[in-house]
Amino acid sequence: MGFKDYLAKKWLAPQIEALTEQRLEAAVSDQISMIGWRKLTGAPTRDLPMMDHARALEVAYWLWKTNPMGKWIIEVVTAFVTAKGMPFTCKNDEVKALLESFWTDPVNRMDIHWENFVRELSIYGEQIWPAFVSEQMGRVRLGYVDPAYISEIHADPHNVKIKVGITVSSHDSVQEPRRLKVILCADNEDFLSPDGQALRETFTDGQCFFFNVNALTNEMHGASDLFTVADHLDGYEQFLYDNSEKFARFNSFYFDVTVDGADAKDLEEQRKNYEPPKNGGAFIHNEKVTSEAVSPDLKPHDSAVEARLHRNHILGSVGLPEHWFGGGGDVNRATAAEMDSPSRKLIESRQTTVENNLRLVFDFVIGSAVTAGGLRNVPEDELYSYEIQTPEISDKDVAKLSTMLQQVTASLTAAESQGWMGNEEAAKAFAYFLDFIGYEYNPGEDEGRGYEDYQGKPVKGEPKEEPQE
Repeated sequence: MGFKDYLAKKWLAPQIEALTEQRLEAAVSDQISMIGWRKLTGAPTRDLPMMDHARALEVAYWLWKTNPMGKWIIEVVTAFVTAKGMPFTCKNDEVKALLESFWTDPVNRMDIHWENFVRELSIYGEQIWPAFVSEQMGRVRLGYVDPAYISEIHADPHNVKIKVGITVSSHDSVQEPRRLKVILCADNEDFLSPDGQALRETFTDGQCFFFNVNALTNEMHGASDLFTVADHLDGYEQFLYDNSEKFARFNSFYFDVTVDGADAKDLEEQRKNYEPPKNGGAFIHNEKVTSEAVSPDLKPHDSAVEARLHRNHILGSVGLPEHWFGGGGDVNRATAAEMDSPSRKLIESRQTTVENNLRLVFDFVIGSAVTAGGLRNVPEDELYSYEIQTPEISDKDVAKLSTMLQQVTASLTAAESQGWMGNEEAAKAFAYFLDFIGYEYNPGEDEGRGYEDYQGKPVKGEPKEEPQE
């Protein structure tokens, strides 16, 4: 051993050994079961922080694109939230014409893109739409920014509830990031703190709408509807793949050949000379040799139980019942109606969120037109008087509702004849129950209106126009 080798071994060997042990511990960890695979989210433990936001967007998109159940979860919520056609009605014809022109604008094409907007809100958990306004006409056109390009979301320093601006990174490293001002409703804009107003004025590269879901008040980013079940969706799909290979073996079999009294040499000779009998063929042997076809018993019913356990865990986590995904099981019509209640509430909540988002857009479209000098002849009380429609979540049982109305009518008639309530109160009560079948009726609106028929009897409603000769 040379002098240099002696010094290296004496002074450097302990440090090298310590560093090697440290690196091995970090690389391998003490969780031997984790070696060879990783979770879809990339988080090997339950410890926070969560995975990177950009990675979360990639995972959500990948699940929607490739995972059947993941895609179905997104699509079923989208179908119940987006109405077909133009999902709004207006009291004023000029306002209606304005919103229709915005909806069918050749750039906006909301009749095509609206469903995608709602779908992507569920997939990515957030949406950013740059808004461009024509100064002369007040016409509003919307753009689109991939949520992956959101660098930072800025809130009012004194009120994190109000998001004032967004920094959007460029597609390449050459261009500078854009700072877009978030469009707020009038109440939020007036409620900004002085520091929040000053911060908002620094966003000078345009304006945009920003919407998110699955986020707490103090969270900047939203989260995908698939975020909490990402690993389970991936695991369920892998479970099905494994079982498809397992079920392929159910039809397979092998021959179990027994040679009585044979040693290893005899068994090897028998193995070389043995040929399984063909279909309809014969296997000729003496009493020392037996051959039997054996099929594996892989317990397929256990797989069905495991699959249902996986599936219900995922569907229950996102608030959807099992029978919606084709797994009727023991569900009948009565129990299905009860199981649908939580799902209806969750979907109604998403409908309300999307309605509020669309209302903010419509208010901005109307306000921009008013600022540009349009809609001058529209009364102020009709300017923002519009309704947004969403699909019915469940079909109405007409038979039950008609029976209910008959019973209610009989009860109200008896109550009025007994003097327990007046005619006006009975009409209001009846209107309340009419609302359950989707018919809005206000008894007070028709008071004082009517005309006399040809016999002089009073008739409610508007008189019919006589045909012209």
